Amino acid sequence: MNKNSNIANHFAEIETSREHNGYFHSVGEALTIVILGTLCGLKNACQISQWASSDRVRGLLAERFGIEKVPCYYWLLCLLKLVEPRSLNRCLARWTQSLLPDGTEGMTISFDGKTIRSTGKMDRYESPMHIVSAHIADAGLRVDGKSNEILAVRELISLLEVEGCMIVADAMHCQKETAELIVEKKAD
Repeated sequence: MNKNSNIANHFAEIETSREHNGYFHSVGEALTIVILGTLCGLKNACQISQWASSDRVRGLLAERFGIEKVPCYYWLLCLLKLVEPRSLNRCLARWTQSLLPDGTEGMTISFDGKTIRSTGKMDRYESPMHIVSAHIADAGLRVDGKSNEILAVRELISLLEVEGCMIVADAMHCQKETAELIVEKKAD
């Protein structure tokens, strides 16, 4: 993919929980605004909405990303609620993949899983939340996902283009199914 292409292009195929005709704002544009705001260190939708509404940022969004209308805080939340999480993970993986330098063969990819502290005690979660990350040390990129760590690592291996790469993970991933997937994807 073209590294200079619009971030919103990577979210053109985003799946939503219900139909959205994008009359005023597209889901892809909302995600672009949220990603850019997050990269600027903003921590929530309210801060991102305020930031995106400033004259200077509106100009940047229009000039660099083709976003002519910035959704208000309410619409930003409404659009984000439509996003299907698995679809978002796939789109984010494609976007981060496009940021990798050409010739990723020989890079090292390490996987690690973490349990989010205290989520096991929270009533709204049936079980503790887990995050699995894939880190390409040579490029400094990370991809996060939630699930059983072993299954999540396999899903990440399936999503990423790992041909020619060295896969490094905790000992728990020394399993026949994981090894077969790595070999199938032509990685070491």
